[in-house]
Formats: sequence, C-alpha cells, structure tokens
Amino acid sequence: MRPRSGLRRCALEKLATLSAQPTTGASYPPDLDRLCKQYNPPAAGANGTSTPNGVLASAISEVPMSLRELEVLLALCKAAPLVRETNIAESLLHQLAPYLPEAHTQKTPSSAFHQRFNPSPWEVLTHALTSAVLSLGLNHPSLRSLASDTVQRTIHAFTQSAQSLVWSYSGEDDDADHQETEHSTKSTMLSLSLVGFLGAIAKYARFWSPSEAFELMQELGSILSEKFMVAVEGALSSLRNSHGYQRFLKDWKALLRHYAASSRPLGAMLLQRGFMQFVAASASLLVIPDHHWLDQGLLDVIIVRNRITISRELDDSTLDGIADLAEKQMNFLDANSDYLQLSSAWQQRLAFTVKAYILETFLCCSLVDDEIADTDVLMGWLESVLLDPIQLADESLASVALKCMAVLSRSSSAIAASRCRFLSRFLVQSRTTSTTAAVAAQCLAVTLKSLPEDSTISTLYSLGNVLSAASGYDRALNASPFFDSGASTLNARGPYSHPASGSAISLVASDEETIASMYGTIIRAIITVACSCKDEKITALAISMLAQKLGRISPAVDAEIVTETASLSAYGGPSELKSLLKLYSTVVHQAIERHDDLTINAVMKARVRLASSIHVDSPLYEVYAVHLCDAIVSKGDAHEGGHTREQDAKRAAEEIAQLLRPLAVLVTARAQRTVEFEDEKALHILGRDAWFNIVVHNFGFSSPFGQRYMKELEVLARHTRPLIDEDRADTLESDIETNTVLRRGLNAQHAVEQKAELTKSLPSCEADIRSLAYAEVIFLRTAHLLARLQSESGDCTKSLSYFLDPKLKNSPMGNCMFAIALQAVDAYLVRSSRGIDQRFSISHVAEQLLVFFQGCCHRISKVQQVAYSCADRIISQIPSALCQRTSLFALLELLSIMARSCLDAECDPYQPMSMCESTRGDVSVRLSDDYAFRQTTLSGLYKRARVWVLKAVTVAPFDVKGLLQTYLSDHIDDEPFGEVSLGRSFASEMGSIIPSTDRRLAAIGQLNVNAASAFIAQLADRQRYRKTSTQGMSNGDLNGRIKNDEVGDMMKGFGPHILMHKEGLTEAIINSLHSATASLYRPSSRDCSLAQFVVGVPFTVFTKQSIKLGISLWSGIIQENPSLESRILLEIAMNWEKTVRNKQGLFNPALQHPDPFYIKEEFAPSNAEALTKRRQVIRDMLESHYQLVQFLSSRFHATRLLNGHVERTYHRMMHVTLKAMRYGTGHPLARELHFQLLLLALDVLRLATGSGSRSRWALKDQVLSSGLAWFRFAPRWSYGGDQLRLKAEIHILSDVLQSLQSVADIGSRPSPPLQPLQSKQALLVLLLNSEISRLNVWLHPLDIISRGILHHNQHASPVDEAALLKLLSTAWLESPSLSVQLATRFQSQSLLNDVRMGILRHPEKFVDEPDALTLLIGPSLPRDVDLQLKVSTCCLPHWHRRGLQEQYLLYWAPVNPITAVTYFLPAYGNHPLIIQYAMRALESHSVDVTFFYVPQIVQTLRYDVLGYVERYIIETAKFSQLFAHQIIWNIKANAYKDEDSQMPDAMKPKLDEVTDALISSLSEDDKSFYEREFTFFNEVTSISGKLKPFIKRSKPEKKQKIEEELRKIQVDVGVYLPSNPDGVVIGIDRKSGKPLQSHAKAPFMATFRIRKELGDMEATEAQVEESAQNGEPRKSDTYEVWQSAIFKVGDDCRQDVLALQMIAAFRGIFNNVGLEVYVFPYRVTATAPGCGVIDVLPNSISRDMMGREAVNGLYSWFISTFGSEDSIRFQEARINFVKSMAAYSVISYLLQFKDRHNGNIMLDDAGHILHIDFGFCFDIAPGGVRFERAPFKLTAEMVAVMGGSTTAQPYRWFEELCVKAFLASRQHAEKLCQIVLVMLDSGLPCFKPETIQHLRERFVLDKTEREAAEFMRMLVHRSERSYSTKGYDQFQLLTNGIPY
Repeated sequence: MRPRSGLRRCALEKLATLSAQPTTGASYPPDLDRLCKQYNPPAAGANGTSTPNGVLASAISEVPMSLRELEVLLALCKAAPLVRETNIAESLLHQLAPYLPEAHTQKTPSSAFHQRFNPSPWEVLTHALTSAVLSLGLNHPSLRSLASDTVQRTIHAFTQSAQSLVWSYSGEDDDADHQETEHSTKSTMLSLSLVGFLGAIAKYARFWSPSEAFELMQELGSILSEKFMVAVEGALSSLRNSHGYQRFLKDWKALLRHYAASSRPLGAMLLQRGFMQFVAASASLLVIPDHHWLDQGLLDVIIVRNRITISRELDDSTLDGIADLAEKQMNFLDANSDYLQLSSAWQQRLAFTVKAYILETFLCCSLVDDEIADTDVLMGWLESVLLDPIQLADESLASVALKCMAVLSRSSSAIAASRCRFLSRFLVQSRTTSTTAAVAAQCLAVTLKSLPEDSTISTLYSLGNVLSAASGYDRALNASPFFDSGASTLNARGPYSHPASGSAISLVASDEETIASMYGTIIRAIITVACSCKDEKITALAISMLAQKLGRISPAVDAEIVTETASLSAYGGPSELKSLLKLYSTVVHQAIERHDDLTINAVMKARVRLASSIHVDSPLYEVYAVHLCDAIVSKGDAHEGGHTREQDAKRAAEEIAQLLRPLAVLVTARAQRTVEFEDEKALHILGRDAWFNIVVHNFGFSSPFGQRYMKELEVLARHTRPLIDEDRADTLESDIETNTVLRRGLNAQHAVEQKAELTKSLPSCEADIRSLAYAEVIFLRTAHLLARLQSESGDCTKSLSYFLDPKLKNSPMGNCMFAIALQAVDAYLVRSSRGIDQRFSISHVAEQLLVFFQGCCHRISKVQQVAYSCADRIISQIPSALCQRTSLFALLELLSIMARSCLDAECDPYQPMSMCESTRGDVSVRLSDDYAFRQTTLSGLYKRARVWVLKAVTVAPFDVKGLLQTYLSDHIDDEPFGEVSLGRSFASEMGSIIPSTDRRLAAIGQLNVNAASAFIAQLADRQRYRKTSTQGMSNGDLNGRIKNDEVGDMMKGFGPHILMHKEGLTEAIINSLHSATASLYRPSSRDCSLAQFVVGVPFTVFTKQSIKLGISLWSGIIQENPSLESRILLEIAMNWEKTVRNKQGLFNPALQHPDPFYIKEEFAPSNAEALTKRRQVIRDMLESHYQLVQFLSSRFHATRLLNGHVERTYHRMMHVTLKAMRYGTGHPLARELHFQLLLLALDVLRLATGSGSRSRWALKDQVLSSGLAWFRFAPRWSYGGDQLRLKAEIHILSDVLQSLQSVADIGSRPSPPLQPLQSKQALLVLLLNSEISRLNVWLHPLDIISRGILHHNQHASPVDEAALLKLLSTAWLESPSLSVQLATRFQSQSLLNDVRMGILRHPEKFVDEPDALTLLIGPSLPRDVDLQLKVSTCCLPHWHRRGLQEQYLLYWAPVNPITAVTYFLPAYGNHPLIIQYAMRALESHSVDVTFFYVPQIVQTLRYDVLGYVERYIIETAKFSQLFAHQIIWNIKANAYKDEDSQMPDAMKPKLDEVTDALISSLSEDDKSFYEREFTFFNEVTSISGKLKPFIKRSKPEKKQKIEEELRKIQVDVGVYLPSNPDGVVIGIDRKSGKPLQSHAKAPFMATFRIRKELGDMEATEAQVEESAQNGEPRKSDTYEVWQSAIFKVGDDCRQDVLALQMIAAFRGIFNNVGLEVYVFPYRVTATAPGCGVIDVLPNSISRDMMGREAVNGLYSWFISTFGSEDSIRFQEARINFVKSMAAYSVISYLLQFKDRHNGNIMLDDAGHILHIDFGFCFDIAPGGVRFERAPFKLTAEMVAVMGGSTTAQPYRWFEELCVKAFLASRQHAEKLCQIVLVMLDSGLPCFKPETIQHLRERFVLDKTEREAAEFMRMLVHRSERSYSTKGYDQFQLLTNGIPY
C-alpha cells in the first residue's frame, strides 16, 4: 500500500501537470495559484541574492521545509516544462528561482524526511529546481536571462560553500566531535545538491551555447577542485566512521548506504561522473545540434545517421578547450590520482563511466576537427580499453569504446580496414561477455559498410574458417539443401567464390567450454554482419557457410548454428528461407532418429524465432506458413526402409509435434492483423489437411502427444477456419470423398482403433459410427478435436458451418456432427460456469448466442436444427445470456429481418433479397428464395424466441424489460414499412408480460391483464429523459425551450441555408425544432412565430424524414396544447398550398411518365438496379405528400366537429389541391396518393357541416374532375412488382367508389345555374371499376378468380355500350383527352367511331392530343379527313394567327417518331399536310430518340416523292454525325437486294443521291470525322478480304494473319464501331483475332477497348431533376469495357437488325412498367450488302457448346456453375433465368422466332438465357416447314431449372412474368406493328403479305385483359407440353450435330 504522502505527491504532480495550461482569459491558472499558496513564498529581499552588506540571505534555507511544501515545489517543477504561456512561465519562474541557490543548505524538519525522497531530498530538490528553471528559460526566450542569472547565482553559492568547506577542513582543529559532524553534514548536503545540479544541466545542456557551456565547465571545474574532492571524501569518511549514537548520525549513515546500494556511492567520483556527463552532453551538441536525436544515445545516432552537423556557434578555442579538458580528465584517471579510491567495485564502475564520457567527448571533438582532437590519441585510448581485461569487463565502457571505433572507421577506408581486422581479431581472441561480443559484431558490421563488398565476403570467410572441426567429431549432414544441387541454387561455397584458406585469425582457448562459447560468438558475428548487409546474396553466403559447419565441430556448435541462423531469414528472399527451412527439416529428422534432444530443442528454438521475427506483411510470412502446414501434411506419407509402419508413424508424430509451436506462434501474429495472402484458398486447404494428419497420428485429448502439446493445439484451433471448403459447401459432391489425407494410414486395425476412439468421444452415436467409412471417421475425429479446442478457447459456434457440406446435412455423419456441436456447447458452458476466464464472461456468451440466432435463420434446415438445439442449451443453463444487448437486439432484429424477407413475396416477388443485414443488431443472414421456407423459418423463430425471452424475463425481469425499452427507444427512421417492425412488436409484447417471479401479479389468473401500462410508462419516462439530455441541455435551458426573440433569427437563418445547401435535416435543425416544440407544449404558450417555425422548417426541407418528424412534433403540440390546433393546421395548410405552387412532390413536373416510344431506346441489357433506383426516387418524391395526407385525414376525422375554422381550412386546401391535380402527370406510382387525396376530399365533402349547397356542389365537381383527370392518360399498369402497394391502390379505388355512393345526392338534381353531376359521377364510377378490374389482373395474373380483398364489381358483365356512349358527351365536356382515352380503354367500335366523329367535328379541341390524330387518320388516309385538316384562325391562339387560314396539323402535338415515320408511307398518299406534320413531328424529337429508327427512316426514302425525308436526313446529319454515319451504312446495306451486290434495289438511285448530298453537306470538321471513322472501319473490315486466300489453311495460320493486320491499324481519336455508336474505341486487343467457320467467306472476330457513358436508365430521376434545376447538363460518368465484335461477310444482317430493334423496343416497354424481366438486345449493324458488325454477347456460352463439353443438361450446368439448389448463387442465377426466359418467351411468340436450336440459345455467367441469330422470324421457318409448332421453346430441362414442376415457385414466377410481359406489350401493339410495317418493302425474306395481320392477331387485341392473361397462360401450357420442340432438337442433332 502506498504511503499517504506518496499518494499526495502523485496527486499534486498530476494536478500541477493538468493545470499548466491557463484557462481562457485568466492571467494565471487558478489551480497553479492555489498550489503556490500551499507554501510560504520567500519574503522580499530574501530571494537568494546578497544583501547590501554582502551577506547571503538565508531566510529560506534556515527555515525547515515541510514535507507538504517540498511536495508542492516538486509538483510545480514537474509542470514547468508544460507551461506554454509566457506570463504564466514568468510568474512560476519568480516563484521557484529563490529556492535554487540555497537548496544545498536547505534544512529539513526531521531526519525521517530523508526516507521519503529517493535518493535524497537535496538531490531531488536541486535537480527538480534546476530542470524547471532551465526548461522555462528554453521554452520562453524572454525568460532566458532570468533563468541564466538564477543558475549563475546557484554556481556562486556552490563556489562559496565549497571554499568555506575546504578552508574549514584544511585546519587541523581538534574541536569537539559535533563540529566535525556539522562540517561533514554540510559537505554531504553540498555534494548531494551538486549531483542533482550536474544531472539537470547535463539534461538541458542545449540551454548554453558551446562557448557558454565551456565557461560553465571551467566554473564547475574550479568548484570540483582537487582540494574540494579530498574534503568531500574526508567528510564522507568521517560520517561513515563516526561512533556517535545520535539519531541524525544513523540517518546520515543510512543515506550513504542507500547511495552505495544503488551503485552510486557518494563521493568525488560520483561528482566527477556528473561533471563529465555535462561535458559529454555539451560535446554531443557540437555534432548533433538536434537534441531530440540524443534521447536514443549519441553513438547510436551517429552510427544510424552516418553524418554529423557541426554547430554554427562553435569556435576553435572552445573546441580546443573541451578536447583539452577531456584529455586532462583521461590523464587524471590513468594516473590514478590520490582522491580516486578505486578499491571499491562501485567506485571502479563510476570511474569507467567517467572514462566512457571522456571517450564520447573526445570523439565529438575529433569528428569536428581531428587536428585539435587527434584521432590517433583516441584510437590508442580505445585499444587500451579493449585490450585491458579489467576495463573490458565493464560492458558499458566496452560498448562505448567499440562504438567509438565504429564511428571513427567511417572517416576513412584505411581506418575502416584496420579496425575491421582489429574487431575480427577481437571477436575471435578476446574473452568477453555475450553483450560486449554482440556490440563488437554490430560495430564490425558498421565498419564493413565503409569498405567494398569484397571486404565483407572476405571477413565472413575469415570468421567462418575459424570454425574448424573438433577432434573426433565429424557428423556432416548428408542432405543439406546447400549441398544438394537439386534442392538449391547455391553451390557449396554459396553465391560467391572465395578461397577457403587465408584466414589470419586463429582461435586461442584452452578448455572445451570456452571454445564452445567463442564459437558461439563467431557464429553470432557472422550472422550480425550478414544481417546488416540486408543483401540476399550475402545472406545466402552466410547460411551456406554455416550449413557447411553442421556436424563438423560439436553438438553444441551445431545447436548454436541452427538457432542463430533463424535471424538471417528476414534478410533473405523466399528461396533462401525455403532452403533454410529444408535444412531444419533434415536436421530435426536426423536428430529424432538419434534422440538428440540438444539439436531438437535448437531447431524448435530456431523455428519459433523465425515465427516471431517474420512480420505478417512480409512475403516470407506466407512462405513459412505454407512450409509448416505442408510439412505437417507430408509427415507419414511415405514409408522408410528398415522401419516398421508403427515406427514410421511414431517418428512422423514426433516431427509433427516439433512443428506445432512455431505454427502457433506464427498464426498468433496474423490474428492481430487481417492480411490477404496470394493464395488464401491453398493455404486454407493445407491447414485443413494438416489437422487431418494430426488426428491420423493420434493427437487427441487422451493421447500422450495431444496432452503434451495441448496448448499449441488450442492456439491453432482458435485461429483455424472450419474444415469445410467454403467454395464446395454449396456443391452436390462432398469434399470428404475426394480428400486423400483422410485415407492416410488406412488399414483394418487402424480403422477399428479410430472408430473406437470416436465412439468413446460420441457414445450416443455408436450405431451411426459403425456404418462410417475410414475417411469419414477421421474427418469427424478432427472436427471433434477442433470443435472442443475452439469451445475451450471461447468459441463454440464454428460447428454450424460444417452442415453446409452435403454429406453432413442428412446422414450418419450428420448425426455425429450434431452430437459434436452439442458437446462443444456443453464444454463451453462448463468453462463459462466457472467464471475464471474473460473469454467465457456473460458478454462473450451473448456473442455466441448471436451466432446461433443467425443460424436459426439459415437457408439450410439442418443448420437451423443445430442452431436451435445449441441456443436452447445455452439459454437453459445461462438464461442471463439473453439479458445482454448483443444477444437480445440480435434476436429482435432477426425477427424483423425474417418478417421483411417474407414480405418480399408481396413487395418484390421476383427479386427476393438473398442477403439481409442489420447494423443495429450486428447480424446478417443469407436467405433462400423459397417464400414458404422463409415463412416456416419465421414461425419457428418466433415460437422459440417467446420461450427464450420468457426464460430470461423469469430470471431478470427488470434487466430484460429495460433492454426492450432501450430497443424501442432507439428510433429507426428507415423501416421499409413505416413503423411496422416485428422486432418492435415482439419487444412490446414481451415487455407486457408479467414474470412468474412476481408472485403477486402472477397470482391474478382469471383476469386478462398484463404489465403493458407499466412498461409503456417506463418507456415514456425514458424517452423524456433522453430528449431532455440530448436537447434541453444543449440549448442552455433545462426545459429545452426557446426564447421568443430567438425565433425570428432562427427562421431567417435556417430557411435560406436549407434551400442553398440542401443538407436536409441537420442536427442543429432537429435540436431547434425540438426546443421550439417544447416551448409550445406549455398550455400558456400562444407564440404564432414559434408555430410558424415548427411547421415551416419541415416543409422547407420537404423530405419524407422531415415531414415524418414534423408530423410527430405537430401531433405532440396539438395533444399537449389544444389551443394551438387551429394555428398549427392553418400553418400546415399554408405550407401545403406552397408545395402546390412550387410544384413539389405530387405536383413535381419530373413525375412525367412518357410513352416508351417517346424516349431514347437503348441496345443494352436490362438493368434492374437502375429500375429500382428510379422507382425509389419517385417514391421518395411522393412520400412527403402521402404522409401529410394520412396526417390530415386523421386530424380531420378527429376534430371536424370541434372548430368551424378547421372545416373551412380543409375546404380551401381541397379546392387548391384538386385544381392542381387536374393537371397532374399521371405517373403509376402516384395512383395511390392521387386517389387518397380524392378520398380525403370526399370525406370533407361528406362530413362537413358548415358548408352551403353551392360550396358542396363546387367541391364535388372538383373531386369528380380530379378523379376523371387520372383517366386522361392511357391505361397504365402498376409500376414495379410491389404487390402491397398494388393492393393498397385497389383498396383506395374501392374506398373512393364507396365514398362516391355516399355523396351521390350532392348535385344529383339540377339547381340553376348549377348543373347536375350524375353523369360525371357515373363516368368516374365506370372508369374506377375498369381500373380495379385491370389492376386485379396485374395483381393475380394466373388466377381466373382473383384472390384477396378486391372490389365487388371486378367480375361484372361487360360495360353496356349504350350507357358508355351516353357518357361520351360528359367525357367530351370534361376533357378531350378523356374522350380519346375512353376509345382506347374500352373495346367498342361504336365508341371509337363516335370519338372519331367528335374529332372530325371539332379538331381544334384535340390539337394537344397526339393519340387523337392516330384515331382521326388511322392506318391510311380516310376520305373524310381532308377538309378537317384546316382550321379557322379564330380557333387558334393569337400567336398562331399568321393568315386567314392555317392547317390544323401544323399545330397538332407531335406523335411518337415511329408513328410519324409511317405517315411517309404510300397509304397516306403523300398528302402534303400529313408529310409536313410528320416532318415536324420527327424534328420535335431529340436525335437520340429518332436515332433508334434509322432503318425505318431509310426505308421511307423509297416513297419520298416530295423530298421531305431527304431534307430531314441532311438537316439532322448536320448536328449529329453519328446519325449521319448510321444513315450512310444503312443506305449501303439496302442499296442491293442480294448479298453479292448484283441486284440493285429500286430505290438505289435515290439512296446514292441522298448519300452524295449528305456527304457534301458536311462541314469540314464533320467530313474529317467521317473520313476517319470510315477509314478505320474499312481497315478493320478489309481484313476479311485479306483473309480469303487463307480460307483453306489452318486456324492458327488464319489467326496469325488477322493479328498481323490488327497490328497495322491505328486508332484515331473519336472513332467507334458501327455497332457501338455510343462508345469510343480507345484501343484494340491485337491478339484477339479469331477466324470463324465459313466455307467461302472469311468472317472473323476481334476485341476492342471502348469508353462509354452511363445511359439514361442508369441516371436516376434525382440526377435529371437536379440538372434541370441547376441549368447545367448532368456530368457524364464514363466507364470502359472490352467489346468483342464479329465482322460478317456474305450474310444479310438486316433481319437480325430488325429483330434486335424489336427486342430493344420490348425492353423499353418492360422498363416503362418497371417489369423486372431481362433481355439483352445486342447490337447488329448492317454496313453493306451481305456485310455487318455483330456485338458478341460477353461472358456467355451456347447451349450447343455445353453439350459438346459433355454437360448432361441445363440443370447440371447450373449445378456445376452455381452450386446446389440450396446455394445463394444458384437461386440468384435461377431467378435471372426465369426473368430472361419469360421475356424471350413472350417476344419469341409475338415475333415468331424459329430455328431455336441449342446453337442459337446462350446462357451468361449470371444465369440469363439469351437468344441469338434471328434468321427465321415472323412468317418464315427453316426449309419452309414449320417443325416448331410450339408458341415458344420451353423444354423439360428449362422446367427443371425453374423448380422441376409446373407448381414450383420459380415456374409460377415464370408464368406470371410471361403474362405481365404480354399484357404490357399489348398496350403498345400498334407501335410495334408500325416498326415492322415500314420495313415490309425492304425485301427481307421474313415478310409475307399477311405479316402485319398475323402480328396484330398474336396480340389478341379483341380480348379483355383477363382473357389475354388466360390466353398467355394457355400458350405457356402448350409450349411446356409440346413435342415438336424436342423433335426439332433431334432433327438438328441428326442434320447439323447440334446436341441437346
């Protein structure tokens, strides 16, 4: 126990240190001030200075210093170096300065005072005061003079005291003994103070300049005169020899004994050492001015830095004086002066220390100027020291001498050479300590660095030759890797050639022990020299030399060589390390045979040293780890002749045992850092096999080897991964069956023994063990050993991963492994119950539970079973493990995760999330895509969770409920379903339970009560405290309230800041909102400005998070202060209207949902991620208004009868909102919100009591108009696969229908001037029923009778046509757009005719509706339209009145590009107005949009009589060079009808004319680009012509020719591939050329490096909106890809171009509805007759190629590629297969793709199926015979991949997606037909006269949506059962050899 004073001293020092920095604005730290007051400061005048009469004032020293005062002084001195403020430093210096001059005379209150300060109070006080004064002077230049004066006064005081003591001692006075004693004590006190003073000035020697320091040396030298030294020795001798019995004499004697015991005997030599310490410190600053380096030691710094920096303030006289002083001191020591009493060993040691300081001092002087300090003199001193055995025995002095010699060797090569020889001789011949020998070796290494490399090699050989063989001993190794040419690249002499003789050094020793010791010194010297070189060759040489000595001297030397060579490993390369390790293996193998324990231990020591010294980041680490594991695995693999198998096994076990400790040390180092190895997998496999071999050789709990090395095995187990290869865990074949190590040692007897051992470990599995094979037994024994070791190391969870292996899921092995897992848990629980190890504390038990909880949610049922059992055991024995945040939160989060995963079936059924995680619970699980299995897992977890938590509540109810409250208190704002979370619900439920330990409440059995009220009350209190602590205090007010005068400032500050920086809800904003809310909670609060602030800020931010927070705050204010309700609602209404005016949220123009044919189409794979992002952006945009509607609806129903102002506020808000909704964008994701607002408006209309009839009629009229406004747009399916949202939409529509019935009386009768609203309501009801019916089909595409909660009228009879026609006039009056969409929504020819007649009568009302024009004109120009194309000017806006009469079409809104192109067809008779309109429509679209229709635009040139198409092409080409190039290539491809350019097309002259005009119209820069591009492309395609002479040659020759031509091509800036106009070629893979199979042509493939920009689908709506607001284009994000392309010759690619164009159009349609199906419309560009460029599908393989590679089937390929069906990769690939299969199936049927053999079907590395080669489509088939009668290809192997049956979940997904894809396509059937229609005259063979008719028929446009869905399902059924598909595959196999 520390004494009280010691505690106080520590406290004072800590306080002073912390108080050294001043507080803001304080002139002096208050704590320091209080410390200073703890002692009496010196009075004025008594400050250590002389008085006017010259007498030294002694008021301080004469007054005895108390213990407290001294402790305070020391504390202040310790804080002095930390003071940074000059004023504080000055005050402190004035406080301390008076004490220093009188410290040596300071009196103490009692002699016991001495014992409290080590070594003595005078030395401690003087040292502390001197250090403090000097540090203050150094750190604060302005105080330097004051500090210097203080030191000078102190020296003056020392001088006077020394003189007085010398004078008094010089007389021979025989006074009384007390006078002698007083004289002795004064001398001792002065000596003690001088020791402290000298130590302090040596530490702060940098305070003085060199000249100042020399002056100080002279002053101190005068004090420490010979007379003074003699006087001191005499005084000390008198004290020691005194015979008095006074107490104080005993204390002084004890003090002197204390100094002697601490190796610092007080006397002249101690003073001399202090003096020389200061001299050496000052001298060191001459060469190393940077004092920070000197903390490492002067000589070491000089050696490391290899340079000196001479002080600028140094002059020759000073240097000469210091050198002379050192030389005199050396002479005094050598002369053995009288006052030096060297009889004592302590005194002698001090003298050697003085000599060391002298050597350092003289060395520094010599380094500065060797003429002043002669190097030869110094060298002589050094040699005398090193050659004197007595001086050499002092390790410190010897070390200094050796290092000085090494430093001197740097000055010249001559000195270095001589010192090298000296040090070599010294190492061999001198008898010194191991420490000195090590220093000598290091100095030799330093010396050799100044010499050529040959000197190093020569020295190594010289030292090596000393290691001669001892007599009678020669046991050279026969298999050293350094002598075996096959094992190492080193020859017998290493990498250098050097004569073996020539050593000038001989070993002189008498006894064998001394020889062995000196041999060890030589060995370590060789290794030190080699290591210092850090050269792999030198390292190899040293290893080679030492290896040659093995077995040639003595066993002890062999052991030394083996041990020490380990140090060389870090400086060699991998090859040197491998050779060294092989040497160790050979040595230990032979040593084990000889039972040579000395060598065995040496190898063990070397291996462990290696493991400790190799850094984990070093490449040698992996080499060593692999060697150790491989060595373990290799033991016992081969049988040695002359030994029995039992002997071999025993020796192998002994060798394995030697490897365990090094491996344990090695893996422990890696455990501290995570480092990836080059071949992590191979190392893991080696480690696993090593464990197998360890068990094979009987390392177990009961075996002798196992017990002996159990610690090492435990360490290895702690850092070992499971034995299952994770890459094979998901395969069908177990790795256990293929591992050869598991079969090692297999024989009948061994198998019986192994089974017996396993049965002993697992007695309950005896029956299962009998049926196991030998390899399985070894595996289980290994797993058992590993699991037990790991559990006893603190981890019992690793057994779970074993059950991923297919052999362990359900088998006898699985049963045994189950028992092993339970045993591991039991062993862990036993250790945990003892409570003796931190690894088994309750927190660690909770972490184990966390892992098992995750296992309970595993996708494999066996893992769940094991995890449940393990968790049950832990909770049964330690239920408090669930009272930890780690385990309980993990369980709750897993419940939430599993619940959300089950909801995937509703939210995103075709994209089940496989990886779910929670940072809050620190859990992650990988889930199956089987929703039924997920539901089963959730049910099981919920049931077990209840049982587990009940057990925990029983033992610790308050703790568990407290944790549950904490869980509920941590509000998470990103829940996907708002506040719905199963984890929270479960927490609330369990928190309400009455624990059985509560005897009183548990006794209430009859009443249905629980503890929910108390639980919720505690939770509310906790929330209140949390809010107070986080908000109230931060605002400076305990209640967190804001003062009124602060509100205006906050409102002015936050608003612009939010708008400018768009940071959202910052912490400052949230805190201010909470504080303002707290102020409004007061019933007396009426502050309108605060209410404006609380409402305005969330609306200004206007995100879902801000509105959610706002609603929470507003609700609280209304509940706590009802008087503010009207004000809050008014503010909300005002801000709501502001969002309407500012077009935010629902009213944002960015919510546009254009027809897919109005936007850019892309030839790119479907991008589900981009669709998800786009969907999320829209949802986030709408979410704020959605939350507000929910809040407003709730408030209206709660308060509508309380206040008339509230009702009027709602009326106004609804009027403003409904008016804006009439002009909404109609995005599908806005459907729910749109009708939710209508429902709120209907509630206001229905429940309002204070409104008049006119007001009610007006509101209902707006409701009906807003409802009908939704149907102004074409029918739209739900966007994305969120079925929950779709169900909600159907619910809302149904509720709107019911509400409309409840307000049917309003406006039902005419009341002039108000018109009746019955027909308007009837029209809306009709449309709502239609919408519900359509959405039900989308929700349940496979059900004839839909499930779920649906509207009662969904299966009503078809709409009465007569009633529909009556409502047409209502629609007409409401909106022309609405009437047009009625014709498209309902299948009625009469309705269509009436709508068309309405357009004919009043075309001016429809000029904004493109769809109206298509109804008006139709597929051909009707005769009744001509007169209707003109319009009177009175019908047009004033800015369009340009003449007496204008044409309607000049002002009609543009149709989509493909429809506009069709108006150039002959069917429209080249009507000038229609052609002009078509021209204007095309020009209105971006060239990025029309670019897609280049083939169709070129075809219309055939009908371009008036030249409009030509004009459009030329004008567009002027600002789009890519468009121009594609036009030219397409024109060239269509100029001839045949592939050989022999039959020109009828429009060739026109095409040539357009081409010439187009090229001539190009600007100079554009023409240059054109020439670069076409030159580049022609160079590439010309390779085909150059390849023709090689057609009949071998493929390697053709490939060589292609690569030769590719190397000639230069890539110009900006060039691109015709098939990739959206990317720029930046490089060519010159070795990628590949000839393709062809009999007469020469097609080939090459790969190009292309830089692209992210397409529109990858750019989210947020980016687009942001760019629109900023007025700047979106920054382009580029990426680079390798793209392979096929250059075809002799094949017409135009049909493929059309087919892929159609697929790309389908892609746009699917994206338009957010349907996550997959297609990849790769690019094909026809560039000339019979020529084209085809993009190669990346990372894909044809089904044909699979068959040729002996893959049994598609399902087998999926298993071998992606793993078993349980694996996540397989399930993800299967989902991809389903999505792509559905899309291509629908497209194949609609476009009638034929020739679908396995060569035309591809699969990519993600599992998508892809179709290629569309030579047969529409109305042609191979050979003209329709073998393929199935609607599309759906084979048994495809069904096998999709679950294997038509009832499997993946197959049902396929059916659903087929139906949805078909329904989405039907809506755009006309435009798809138009793409084909324009191409009919192109001469493509796929067209027949009835092609368009058949195409339209396949869309079954005459059927309803439900009928169409059933039709598509019937097609799927037909395809799945079709025999023609298999027949065609067999035909292809027989005729073309294409396997299936």
